Amino acid sequence: MKNYLKIIAAMLIWSTWGPMVRWLDLPPAVVLFYTSLIASFTVPLVLRIRAELSLAGVRDAWWLFALLAFASVANNITYFYALAHTTISNAVFTHYTAPIFVAVLAPFMISERLQKVTIFSLPIALMGMTLIVWSGNGLRLGGADTPGIIAGTVSGLAYAFIIIFSRKLGQLSFHYKAVVLLPWITTIVTAPAALLMDYHIGLRVTVLLLITGVFHSTLAPLLYYSALCQVIAQHAAILGYMEPLAAIPMAYFLLAETPSLFALLGGILILFSGYMVVHSRLSQK
Repeated sequence: MKNYLKIIAAMLIWSTWGPMVRWLDLPPAVVLFYTSLIASFTVPLVLRIRAELSLAGVRDAWWLFALLAFASVANNITYFYALAHTTISNAVFTHYTAPIFVAVLAPFMISERLQKVTIFSLPIALMGMTLIVWSGNGLRLGGADTPGIIAGTVSGLAYAFIIIFSRKLGQLSFHYKAVVLLPWITTIVTAPAALLMDYHIGLRVTVLLLITGVFHSTLAPLLYYSALCQVIAQHAAILGYMEPLAAIPMAYFLLAETPSLFALLGGILILFSGYMVVHSRLSQK
């Protein structure tokens, strides 16, 4: 149960990426560079304090770390691009096609048997997500939104690979090693673009980058990757729907946006699908 709560907590933190990307108003590669740079110092510091910092055995699974790093960079850049070039609803909905990809790919890539609870809970969660999006303007295809929608779908596929590769590393007890290495690799990969682009960073943006670096790129990954040791990829993907669900109360409390009846119904369906996953885990004990 504790590991499922860790994933939900990470999802709640990541649910604020949309407003953060809009407030930062920086190119995706720039945001990714600075948040990863901050995390490359804060993650080892946290693990050092907890006496859990170790890179032993990394060479034995270097190819998994390389695949995870590539998927992580692709996921973040395409998702940030989608958030900046289409509506947040469009970006989130296409990004969260990830559980479908996980359900299809996990049995083949990590020999994870498709579970009954996934067969029932995934369509319920997807239906809930659809109701939330369509309660607004719906998924707007064509015109200026098309590049963002395509990028969001690519980010969904990349996110699915992150879950699968992370689960595999968790099975090998390399989860904390992944949290340490990913910020370093991401910083190196995005550095050329971040250093060559023309942009301005003032005091407000600096504070926002520090917040995202500490919470979104340090705390949330530490919670998420540690939980994947015990939580199977299918369950982690479905619980990921808690991230878009969190946007409803956030919009109500922070932006005074009253959710529609369809949005509330969608939220209830997502919560129910998450309950099904957690309950199935508890019933196995």
